[in-house]
Amino acid sequence: MIEVLNPTAGPATGKIVMAKRTGTLDGQRIGVIWNGRPYGDKVINSVIDMLRQKYSFESVVFRKKPYIGNVAPVSIQEEIIDSCDVVITGIGD
Repeated sequence: MIEVLNPTAGPATGKIVMAKRTGTLDGQRIGVIWNGRPYGDKVINSVIDMLRQKYSFESVVFRKKPYIGNVAPVSIQEEIIDSCDVVITGIGD
């Protein structure tokens, strides 16, 4: 007999609701959560640099998740929620 293990977590459950979009990034506090994938930080920093050419945002808070495969820890989520108006998340490769 061979036992086959299924490493998947199953289908996603729940409902994702997108946040309302801001009219402009001027004066906004930007939060960034990077998942740690290779070169993702370079891509996100390039996006931030391009946005700086068009908008005058107040600040950028850049945080890296400790592990690629997990959701950002609650401490990072809470910090971003408490200190930012807009959030950018992204991957690399």
